[in-house]
Amino acid sequence: MRDTKLYSFLRSSLVSVVIAVVLFAGFELIVRFGFPQTRNTTYIGEKSLGQRDKIVGHINQPNAHALITSPEFDVEYVVNEQGFRDTSLYSPNKPAGVTRVLLLGDSFTFGSGNDYADIWPVLIENQLRDKGHQIEVIKAGVPGYDTHKEVLYMERLYEELQPDIVIFTFLPNDLFTNTPILEASNEPAQKRDDGIRNKGDKKSVLHSVTLIKRMLMSNDTLYERLYLMTGRRAYFSTEPGDEVLKQYEETEKLLSRANRFCKDKNCEFMVLSIPQQFQVLAIARGESPEGIDPTFIDTRLESFAQNEGFEWISLLPGLAKAYNERDEDLYYRFDGHLNKSGNEVAAQIISNALESTLARPGAQSNSSLTTQ
Repeated sequence: MRDTKLYSFLRSSLVSVVIAVVLFAGFELIVRFGFPQTRNTTYIGEKSLGQRDKIVGHINQPNAHALITSPEFDVEYVVNEQGFRDTSLYSPNKPAGVTRVLLLGDSFTFGSGNDYADIWPVLIENQLRDKGHQIEVIKAGVPGYDTHKEVLYMERLYEELQPDIVIFTFLPNDLFTNTPILEASNEPAQKRDDGIRNKGDKKSVLHSVTLIKRMLMSNDTLYERLYLMTGRRAYFSTEPGDEVLKQYEETEKLLSRANRFCKDKNCEFMVLSIPQQFQVLAIARGESPEGIDPTFIDTRLESFAQNEGFEWISLLPGLAKAYNERDEDLYYRFDGHLNKSGNEVAAQIISNALESTLARPGAQSNSSLTTQ
């Protein structure tokens, strides 16, 4: 009798498992062929977007051209012969009366996930020109950069481009990777990550799992919880540990080096802080777990900037306010970069801040910005 019951139980369990597997396989096939969850990159001319560099680690490949398709966006990337995602070429001899801004940063500055006309570096240039300012914005963002790489790239580009203003973009991710700069000029930068940081293709083994994850991440609360399950949580702790404090110190040394370099060149130095999506959601909702402060990074580094004498522009308050007012996403939930709406909001904040900075008494002495 027991054997009969056991056999019946096992048979029922097996049937249930088989049915579940068949249903899941069917769902996977529907998603895979109807709503594919992969990111595909097509290189035009077979040139990848990145190129190895013995000092900086990697730079944008000059004249690279790529098409990206993904569940959240389809986009084209074109890099000019100077290695910038820019439609203009720049020489040291800039036009008279023009203020030249050198903009350095990572994929958020490069404009990942967005058409060229929609990225905030292009938008701020257009907005300032529309207001009568003669300005050039050199869009030197390189995916995968951190503060360490931005310093090295700035020091390389300065003599060639002769900017009046240098703007670094900073993200919390930089705290993970910032390391001291080696003084030996013949050594690769930090002997670390001299590879080419292209995201490339992202193949989803199970498209259905990726889709489910994307659906979960569309909920603000779940997104915040998933984010805080990663190592990034430590950087927003109100009681940071020794390793985090060390990373802050390394970052401050890098920023101090960049600021001194610009002062020596009589060039204005500014830092633009772009928050992670988690921070915007937490501030907009007015909720965060105990011991976590989404503003912690900006609070600490803005205080450092004030002591060093350079401007720290945080997008966090403005993006959080816009998220509440617009009631629409400003970031791609899964990819993590700013979307078109996010770029629009960021551009308005940045162009206003840049105008405000240039309007300060004495600010014009370091810059040739004039109005027509």
